[in-house]
Amino acid sequence: MAMTVHVDIVSAEAEIFSGLAEMVIAPALQGEVGILPRHAQYITQLSEGAIRLKINDKQEESFYISGGMLEVQPHKVTVLSDTALRAHDID
Repeated sequence: MAMTVHVDIVSAEAEIFSGLAEMVIAPALQGEVGILPRHAQYITQLSEGAIRLKINDKQEESFYISGGMLEVQPHKVTVLSDTALRAHDID
């Protein structure tokens, strides 16, 4: 079984996602960043764009964010954004 990290994606209105992922790919201001389990602690500002979560070898989920902050702790990644939507919910 692959290593995972706990991910929370939270908007101003609600928690959009809470679960485990093998990798988080996010649109940081300085460019796209990839976060794997055991990543060093890190905090960065996010630009508008897509957050992609690799759940496992066969499943990936995408979310739209309007910008915000990403915080990496030893076993947890938190994304805070004013607006966050699951990609399949966008009309």
